[in-house]
Amino acid sequence: MGFVAFLVYAVVAAIVVFLSIKLSEFVDLLDKKTNVSGAFLGAILLAAVTSLPELFTSLTSTLFVKVNSYVIGNILGSNLFNMALFFIIFTIFFKKVLDAKVNKSHVVTLSISGLMYLFVALASFLFDKNGWIMAWINPMSILILGLYVFSIIKTPKEENKEEEEKEEVDSKLTVKQIIVLFAVCSALLIGASIGLTYCVDWIITLYPAIGQTFGGALFLGVATSLPELTATITLCRKGNYNAAIGDIVGSSVFNFFILSVADFLSFLVKDGTGKWVGLYKIDASSLMLIICGIVSNVVLLTVLFCMRKQKLKNNKFGKTVVFITGLIALASYIVFTILSNTLSI
Repeated sequence: MGFVAFLVYAVVAAIVVFLSIKLSEFVDLLDKKTNVSGAFLGAILLAAVTSLPELFTSLTSTLFVKVNSYVIGNILGSNLFNMALFFIIFTIFFKKVLDAKVNKSHVVTLSISGLMYLFVALASFLFDKNGWIMAWINPMSILILGLYVFSIIKTPKEENKEEEEKEEVDSKLTVKQIIVLFAVCSALLIGASIGLTYCVDWIITLYPAIGQTFGGALFLGVATSLPELTATITLCRKGNYNAAIGDIVGSSVFNFFILSVADFLSFLVKDGTGKWVGLYKIDASSLMLIICGIVSNVVLLTVLFCMRKQKLKNNKFGKTVVFITGLIALASYIVFTILSNTLSI
């Protein structure tokens, strides 16, 4: 039975990967065929779509499976995995990345992501533990929602001079056809995302020793981050680094938005006494996710800021800095994976 559960999980995850590749290709076509900003397409449109698995797995966890721990593990685990994606960009593609222009909105978005980590920590350690909650809604969720709206406002919607000139693309698809295909793939991705949640719940039911938060971070967090992984690699191979970076940082911020939405809908999750179970519950895995996430966020923000200011050149020093930065982001994810299941707090 366990083998079947893992097999179904792998098949659904493969479907998610395929759909993600197609979505990133459609975004690249829209970037080249329209005057819409590559930063907006990556950080808002593609980020929202590649985060659909996180959105619907989280909503399914809260509304139907009724396990809030899956949500925290899914969102924070996905974000940590997203930060590790910079290791791919900064090592495999770093020669061209150092010459690429980084839109200032990406620096702003990653800064907002850092603030959201702070709000999650406050929601967990201050408001949730002391019971200072407005009904079942944690007040930090409202601030996270406001920050997400602010990030959308600050992202440029149209092309500007500082972005690279767009290349001509050989495609017979019209803009309207691309949008329709994009919508169809997005809808299919939603279905696959819902299926992933039930697959993970099935696996953890068969193997309860895995733990809900750790299982959510490992199986949901990684699987729902596959769209960001495949989209990032696809866009980098096409030379669209602005959209690739935007997808990663935009997905991280959108994931926090999902966390706040899940909190608003968590009224269905109650304990045996009928009391509301708060979304922001801290255990060893959650704490490690927050700590490792903050470390990765600060380090990557520093490098993106330096790239934006053109402080890092395509030389030995610049290559060394970006390699170490990507390595730290990857190491943070590995440290979480190792320690979260061995430490008890």
